[in-house]
Amino acid sequence: MRTLVIGDIHGCLSALKALIKFVSPNEDDTIVTVGDYIDRGPDSKGVIDFLTKYRKSNNLITLKGNHEQMMENALDSEQEHYFWLVNGGDATLDSFRPKGLSSIDDAYWDFMADCPLYHETENHIIAHAGLDPELPLNEQPEEALLWKRIFDTRPHVSGKTLICGHTSQRNGDPLVLEHAVCIDTYPTGSGWLTCLDIDTGTYWQANRQGETRQAEL
Repeated sequence: MRTLVIGDIHGCLSALKALIKFVSPNEDDTIVTVGDYIDRGPDSKGVIDFLTKYRKSNNLITLKGNHEQMMENALDSEQEHYFWLVNGGDATLDSFRPKGLSSIDDAYWDFMADCPLYHETENHIIAHAGLDPELPLNEQPEEALLWKRIFDTRPHVSGKTLICGHTSQRNGDPLVLEHAVCIDTYPTGSGWLTCLDIDTGTYWQANRQGETRQAEL
């Protein structure tokens, strides 16, 4: 059984579909997505629709990213709404084509609300962004899990390796540190969407044009 982790998708549905086809997960695999399903890319709605359907027949864990949090916060105030829009929320609204946020179907808000903040395995901690190195997982602040940059992380007290996204690697390659691996490889730009087998270090990538490639960490 493999644990496969997919980096920040950001509305890149074509890359996601190409990546899933390329990796070809089986029923024994656990797939973890690190969040940021929305914003910047062309089809945020389609990404959530795809993941919602895929989760019904596969062992898929959809973690929350800071962009999901921003979209949720956009309901609270004009300032939060503006902050979300200038960080890619305009593309998400275009994909839903609503009269406003309040007209988006409850199923999408439920999807975001149900996303956990982390997933733990025997040797790894998977989160969107980062960790407070001194705190156990059940005491981690949302700020660290959703917003901390990988360059600001240190080895976690558990000794486990952090697998994360959030900090875009614009060269398209995962960033490997002694205590962490970042697989946000910039699918909305000239990079790739990455899926990593966390136990073997094999990773697969696809871009928005449907091109694929495979390598090792």
